[in-house]
Amino acid sequence: MYSLEDLGVVKDMDYGVPTAIDSQGWVTGTAYRTDESCAFYYDYAQKLMEDAGGLNSRGFAINSLGLDSVATKIVAGDTFTVVPLQPRSHAAIFKGGYVTDLGVLPGQVYSRANGINASGQVVGYSSLQRDSAASRAFLWTAQSGMIDIGTLGGAYAQANAINDAGFITGTAQPLAPVDATHAFIYNPRGAGPAPMRDLGVLGGNSSYGTAINNYNHVAGYSTLKANDERVHAFLHDGNKMFDLGSLGAAGRRWGSDVSVALGINSFDQVVGYTYLPVAGEMPIQQVAFLWRHGLHGSGQMINLNTLLFGPGKDYLVFSATAINDNGQIAASAYYMPDGSVRTVMLTPNGPTQ
Repeated sequence: MYSLEDLGVVKDMDYGVPTAIDSQGWVTGTAYRTDESCAFYYDYAQKLMEDAGGLNSRGFAINSLGLDSVATKIVAGDTFTVVPLQPRSHAAIFKGGYVTDLGVLPGQVYSRANGINASGQVVGYSSLQRDSAASRAFLWTAQSGMIDIGTLGGAYAQANAINDAGFITGTAQPLAPVDATHAFIYNPRGAGPAPMRDLGVLGGNSSYGTAINNYNHVAGYSTLKANDERVHAFLHDGNKMFDLGSLGAAGRRWGSDVSVALGINSFDQVVGYTYLPVAGEMPIQQVAFLWRHGLHGSGQMINLNTLLFGPGKDYLVFSATAINDNGQIAASAYYMPDGSVRTVMLTPNGPTQ
């Protein structure tokens, strides 16, 4: 069972979308108000939600360091920089009230940072248009700056996460077919000219690596067969990609048979979102899930809403975006009494394994 803590919202903003949680329970994401945004961090020690990046910034990742202090926490994301004639957003890191612009790859205009590890290595992608799939994946360090990590043979790639050993996951275009994109794992110490490994697909053409743990296991989502845009969450254990299934109906009205994995921890617990089976004319309902190993090697996907107790029952958790090794989960939820969107943290009331 899980207790639910409502983390609140940044002052003067309407709501927030969490994206990452570190080992000490600090959460980052993006707060929104109409057309404005700001990267935020939730200080777990002080129980405070604060602006991390200033006006029109976004937060996508937070590092895990030994000190539980705002002076050591680094949020990675992007922010708009003022340039002649046109403002453009660049990948950035936010620390202690200071912003570091990470720049862009040669020939590109925009960039965003999606992941950061304990060593301060940052990954993301750079493109000609903001948030474009027609992009190139990068690794940034304070020593080397921003470098292109290549593709699987095609033109494009995006890096989404990096672990503490420097292994990276994301998605990249293979040499063929040209309309495909495959999840990858990038080995920073890989021998030879191709350190990026294709993780394949569950079926069809596309897969996306969204999170990686310190055992180099990757979570993400993949299409299931050709000519079918339906996707399922997957776990890749270094040898094989496993279909984690969904909570939706695989038969009639298959639109509910969808799941997307967004986070993973060192116990191979995976979180994300899925849909429930449709009853009659009722609309499809999105819910957050937790997938975990069973007693005999199998796994189980669970609707996180069924594990809430106490005040948590007043919320509908619809997307779980990250999970740490303590089992704490960062998620988005509807507060059912007024329908508002809330940033929440779920904490397990028992062992995490």
